Amino acid sequence: MSAYTNLLRTVALPAGSMLAGYRDVMPYLRGLEESQWWSPAEIRALQDRKLRRLVSHVYRNVPFYRRWMDEHSVRPKDIRSLDDLHLLPIVDKHVLVANYPDDMRDHSIPQDELIQAASSGSTGERLHYWTTKAQKAKKWAGLFRWWELTGWQFGQPYATFQLAPNQGLRGVPLLGNLEWLMLRHRWLSAAQMTDDVLAGYVERLRADQPVLFRSYTSTVYYLAEAMLRAGLQVAIPAILTTGETLSDYQRETIERAFEPGRVFNEYGGDGMQIACECERHDGLHINAETHIVEIVRDGEPVPDGELGEIVLTNLEATATPFIRYNIHDVGALNRTPCACGRGLPRLSRLEGRLTDLFVTADGHWLTVHQFTAFFARQVPSVQAFQVIQRTADDVLIKLVVDNSFNDADRQRIVDTFRGYLGPDNTFTLELVDEIPTTPSGKRRFFISEVIGNA
Repeated sequence: MSAYTNLLRTVALPAGSMLAGYRDVMPYLRGLEESQWWSPAEIRALQDRKLRRLVSHVYRNVPFYRRWMDEHSVRPKDIRSLDDLHLLPIVDKHVLVANYPDDMRDHSIPQDELIQAASSGSTGERLHYWTTKAQKAKKWAGLFRWWELTGWQFGQPYATFQLAPNQGLRGVPLLGNLEWLMLRHRWLSAAQMTDDVLAGYVERLRADQPVLFRSYTSTVYYLAEAMLRAGLQVAIPAILTTGETLSDYQRETIERAFEPGRVFNEYGGDGMQIACECERHDGLHINAETHIVEIVRDGEPVPDGELGEIVLTNLEATATPFIRYNIHDVGALNRTPCACGRGLPRLSRLEGRLTDLFVTADGHWLTVHQFTAFFARQVPSVQAFQVIQRTADDVLIKLVVDNSFNDADRQRIVDTFRGYLGPDNTFTLELVDEIPTTPSGKRRFFISEVIGNA
């Protein structure tokens, strides 16, 4: 640890966190840095203790859970461990929205300490929920641990490439700029991504020499493709992708643009920092001290290694509880030890949102991974694409193409999609000028309006 890293960790960051109202960040981070090396049994025991505390608290203070548990004759004492989670209901965004703002909030927290928050709404409906500065501090601690998994340390330069900047000391420009200066942070706006803007970003990255570069998957992939087309390259040791599904081809493309850097995939959603790859790149370690992850299909648990829907329990959030929350993502669980030595369980597979997958009319699954590599390798004249399932048997394919696009390219796409979709599906190709971003700055490659409206 460098002297500057030590200064930031022991003096500057605790003082700044206290000033911003997030005093728990550094103490909680130190705890996470230690507990990640515990055995799986020790981590499981911690989860059981926190779960008992959480259920008892929400029964007393959250009207939705008090009412539901009374109606179903479930008492806090019935929930002793993770094995008893099935006694509680699986909820989703629709349940939280229907019970916002009062029935799904912790009434033991004074109103003036509650903070209104919202998810990005990339799937259409924004989720509004309550949080507190204490809960946000623990979220940031989990985030910083994931950054450290990449090899980054406080004080080493890092960059973010996204729509909105992240600052602890918001609202006071002088303090916010001082925060970025001390942390050696560069923010690159993703609001405009013309060739000239991206070329300028490449020069900034070369000058700053960040150790860590964090961005939405599609955004940094777009940058990487533009760099490779222009013959540009920047050596950045760690690229942290977040916010969207990462395909193997996207990983390969990003790593070529930032060679010899490696991509570390991070997974979060609806205000939760859930999992991230370590240096072994063998699944994503779950933030298990704070989250319980279940994998279910039709509400029932599936064996480790099998795909199912991801159901989350946030053990630290009570302002709006996230207990058995179906985030409508698809993944698989792996509880075997990782070669890195950490005792944290892993997501062995992460296939993205249910709305980023669809079932064809003849019953087979398609995911975004089947399309990204095809367009990149087989039809380089396609600069961007978006696949939209409008009905169970009707698909719209939007394409942004360059001047080299020709009839042979069109036929190759038609033949490939016919093979992907089967004879019972119709599809339409539509050439467009651009694929718009969502309000959060993401570019969704794959959308199922069928599942999204279910």
